[in-house]
Amino acid sequence: MGNRPAKPKGRYLNELIKKVPNMNFEEVLNTYEEFQAQSRGSGRLKQKDFIEVYKRAFQGNKGATALAESIFQSFDTDNSGYIDFEEFLVGLSLTEASLGGSDRETKLKKLKWAFNVYDKDRSGTIDKHEMRSIVRVVAELAPEDSFLRNGSAEDFADRLFNQVDANGDGDITFEEFRRAAEINETLIDLLLPAPAV
Repeated sequence: MGNRPAKPKGRYLNELIKKVPNMNFEEVLNTYEEFQAQSRGSGRLKQKDFIEVYKRAFQGNKGATALAESIFQSFDTDNSGYIDFEEFLVGLSLTEASLGGSDRETKLKKLKWAFNVYDKDRSGTIDKHEMRSIVRVVAELAPEDSFLRNGSAEDFADRLFNQVDANGDGDITFEEFRRAAEINETLIDLLLPAPAV
């Protein structure tokens, strides 16, 4: 078996399943196998490898790189420069969780994850440049009948930013982001394509 980590089992597997309530035992094990294949058995993904997976999933679309970089940062919760299986599993679970059918804790985690994708500089707020950057990338990856409805990504980002920035100070806090998503539950799903790793 070499340096390949063993399949999750026993107490560790039970702990993982508690962290990903929208996934069952079989899905966790299948995700583990896929993760091991992507990480070439190392048990962790470097940012470069994560980006390559995204580029393949989005057929080489150049926008996939920028989105993958932001998503990688949000998955790498310990800031190690790598994503281990647990970080990947929890992040993937959050991206796949629907806000509408989730409990309050899962909703908050998904919103925090989405907020962190937009907060590229990890300042704790989202500025207009960060909003435009992610919306532009998502628009490149979205199908032709995307959410832009014949407008530009920048115009859409500016309208969205102005709606979410409740106090008009030029920065979106997590609380403002959370309140906007509670009013419009499709907002997060619309703006963040889930990874297809």
